[in-house]
Amino acid sequence: MVKRAAAGVASLTAAALQGAMPETGQTLARPSSFSILDPVSPRVRGDSAGASPIPGRLVGYVFNATSRDVTLFDPATREVLATKPLGAVVRWLSNEQRFWDGSYVWTYDFPDDEVQAVAVDPRAVAVARVLPTGGKGPAHSLMLTPDRKTAWVNVAGEDSLIAFALESGEIAAEVKTGKFP
Repeated sequence: MVKRAAAGVASLTAAALQGAMPETGQTLARPSSFSILDPVSPRVRGDSAGASPIPGRLVGYVFNATSRDVTLFDPATREVLATKPLGAVVRWLSNEQRFWDGSYVWTYDFPDDEVQAVAVDPRAVAVARVLPTGGKGPAHSLMLTPDRKTAWVNVAGEDSLIAFALESGEIAAEVKTGKFP
């Protein structure tokens, strides 16, 4: 069900709902990814704390690559609530990858062919941190370690992987790989 929904709306992460889907009555398994803020608890459904950017509303996010903004929507009614500029292209990750550290959604971008890790604050709907790798793009993924303290990003133009210590923002390691990882 989640994979079909993701295929229907690129970069949509509407997989964190618990319970029955209104139109099908089917239940979604609890994914490891962040996507919808629950204003009632206030917790991000999945595994982290947070508050909804729109008070009193459950909120889903669609990251729009071409326009570099994010559309907020009500997942129950599919009503668009707002579209806000982000200033970065969120090159989204699969539900199988860890990209939520408890405060930020981590992704990557490569403006002007310079690869960087990008932290998006889902409450403020804004880029909170940018960590440059110093390497040339493109890049193809970013993933957090199981303890969510380190982010690995591939720097395909430099044939390497870069690891960031998220607390300090410092490069913790660089691993040379084969061509175009």
